Amino acid sequence: MFKKSKLSDPTAAGQAGIRKRSKVPGVMITQFKEELPEGMTTPDFTRKPIALTIQEGKTAVFKAIVVGNPKPTVTWSRANGDIVFHPDVCIQKYDESSHEHTLEFPKVAPEDADTYKCFANNDHGRAVCTVVLNVIAVTDG
Repeated sequence: MFKKSKLSDPTAAGQAGIRKRSKVPGVMITQFKEELPEGMTTPDFTRKPIALTIQEGKTAVFKAIVVGNPKPTVTWSRANGDIVFHPDVCIQKYDESSHEHTLEFPKVAPEDADTYKCFANNDHGRAVCTVVLNVIAVTDG
């Protein structure tokens, strides 16, 4: 009976915060403080990465566009293990002209298949969205 109370507060484990709704479905926003200074906003996604199903050996790219004041920092993580940032494996980029944050797999491998999370953080909050990468293995013959 008593164990239930822990589950009802999902923010208890991490940073306390206020849940906010994003205009984009599937994005979770946590605002750290009750009040935001004037002109300041929590991060949000105006474009979130979409799930990909890619044949192994091909290029896979997740794209995200985020807003917030101050400008959010974008980080990526994966459910099972760590992302290996290496020019041949996985590259994180930011395009100044399009404001796109990308996570790029130049030659996707079956072991890259996973659920990835994209985090946008600033002083006032955090926005998170989840995206799935499926890899189709190529068999000979």
